[in-house]
Amino acid sequence: MKNKYFAIGGFAFSEESDMEKLKNYAKEGWILEGISGEFFYKLKRGKPQNIEYTLDYQDEPTEEYFDLFSEAGWTRVVSSGNIMHIFSAPEGTKPIYTERESEIDKYTRMKKLTCKGSIYSLIAVIAFAALSCISFVFIRPVFIAAFILFILSICTFIFSFMPYLAYKGRINKLNGNKSILGFNTKLSIFYAFISVSFIFMGIRELVKKKYCISLMFILIAVFDIILIVSNFREDKILCSGKKK
Repeated sequence: MKNKYFAIGGFAFSEESDMEKLKNYAKEGWILEGISGEFFYKLKRGKPQNIEYTLDYQDEPTEEYFDLFSEAGWTRVVSSGNIMHIFSAPEGTKPIYTERESEIDKYTRMKKLTCKGSIYSLIAVIAFAALSCISFVFIRPVFIAAFILFILSICTFIFSFMPYLAYKGRINKLNGNKSILGFNTKLSIFYAFISVSFIFMGIRELVKKKYCISLMFILIAVFDIILIVSNFREDKILCSGKKK
């Protein structure tokens, strides 16, 4: 087997644990080659290496941006969406961010970006909710299409708003806000509520024999459950790091 894949835990939620996994895989001879389908890390078989990985955020990066990291000993491995960039360096290389202010700035950029996405998607949720109600009463043939768009807009909002909360939590933590400890665990409770809601809707649609809509709800619930597990594990890693 020349390649191996494993799921991205969510950059906003499991940055540390994902980078640690990549480091451990590199020691076994599985080196990060790229990102497949925006959901999986793609690893290639090579010689075992003691290397570290780090993640940075920069929208529309310039050559000067990458040169700055290169001079510090970090080599770009892959970029995702031209915003998120993963770098590697020999174990023991000085971290890219050594000051709290610069690390806060790193997460602030993504918080602003996800905030905009959350606002736009929330507007879409409201618009499609209104359209669904109107079509249900006055234009029945359009209702199913409007309702599907409503559900999709909810998913878009969730995938924008949850990272926004995660980045906000990281910033609060760096600012010394102790009330944010266990943030991912609190986030998981919210995910659990969403999962239960989607499972309920999935079962309801299944009873009505609307199999496609039912499957969509259940798949969303399963994805949320995966994120719950990832968040609890991430909180455990962060807490153990503090104890050290």
